[in-house]
Amino acid sequence: MTGLSRTPTADPCAGAGHPRALLALVALQTLVTAAPLALLPFLGLQVAVMSDAPASWTALALAAPAVTTLALTPAWPWLAARVSLPGLILWTGLLTALSCAMIASAAHPAALVIGRFVQGAAGGGVVLALGFREACLGPARGYTLMQQAVSAGCLIGPLVGGLAFEHGRFAALMLACGGFILVASLLAAGLCRGIALQAPDGTVGEGITGWPVLGAGLLGSAGAFAFVAFFPTWANAEDPATFTPGLIGLLHSASWLVALLVLPAWGRGIGALSPLTALALSLAGCAAAFAAVPLGLGLVGIAALRLLQGALFAGQSPALFAAAEQAGANRVAAVAHVRASLTLGQLAGPFAAGLVLVPFGPAGAIWAAAGLSLAGAVWLAIARHPLNQTRSRAA
Repeated sequence: MTGLSRTPTADPCAGAGHPRALLALVALQTLVTAAPLALLPFLGLQVAVMSDAPASWTALALAAPAVTTLALTPAWPWLAARVSLPGLILWTGLLTALSCAMIASAAHPAALVIGRFVQGAAGGGVVLALGFREACLGPARGYTLMQQAVSAGCLIGPLVGGLAFEHGRFAALMLACGGFILVASLLAAGLCRGIALQAPDGTVGEGITGWPVLGAGLLGSAGAFAFVAFFPTWANAEDPATFTPGLIGLLHSASWLVALLVLPAWGRGIGALSPLTALALSLAGCAAAFAAVPLGLGLVGIAALRLLQGALFAGQSPALFAAAEQAGANRVAAVAHVRASLTLGQLAGPFAAGLVLVPFGPAGAIWAAAGLSLAGAVWLAIARHPLNQTRSRAA
């Protein structure tokens, strides 16, 4: 293992960029994030209309994108060596638009599940990360801009999805999303012509490097998604009269708004502190903010904590991508492995917190989320210990 002992090198193109290409990538990233999130809060309702067994079909539909995302992880270095960045962007746009059309036209849960499989195969989380990075802003600024677009999509998606469901226009919304995504991908692909992917170093498809970085990313993702999954359960048990579904949704949206606003500061901090330090601070800060929720701080305290969580979590993804890039020789493989670790965390976190829910109640599930995030920070701290780094170099 040599991942954490690598000396960071100066980014030859930090500060430069392709402004029009980046603007198109921001639009495409926002759309490919917003479209699935317009469905997710209402997925169970959509499936219930189609089937008498909504629970099983809903679980399949939720897991489907993760299956294809993980299955394609080893293929991205091979694809990137043979397909240009514009070609990969078109792959993402076409498959994401197809997924939207399939979901819009689905009359049976099986069709919805297949549409979600196609969504995962689009690989937007890998391709667009490469697009932002290769647009030559440097890792901290590039990945931070990407995360701002993701935050905007997370904020917009559930809002427009809720309005569409309320007025019976969800199919029309999905078709519109597919059309906009197709146009945005064509525009982004055209503007990214001439932007080349980094030539792979070493053997394409070689083993994952930087295990502590990827493990920390997995645990941070697991903690965040466990918290999001069980915060409504805790809030409803704590004070159902105060924490109504509308208020819970508002707090969730507000945390993404804060993330959107503070990300430029994270971008500067990642460059100044180092990606590993920024990642450890985000993980530890999120753990503390999660753990404070069950302490009975009242509505104002909980609202403040949710805003703080949004600010702290905002830097986690860009710091993780930048740290993984330093840990591995092949940038494409690093990005693909980070996306896989985040996806595994999204699946593992709610499952782990759910196991704690029965014996310890909703507060236990929240503390489990905090523990997962804290474990990520501790793992990084142990891996960065001078003795461990000496052993890594010897290996």
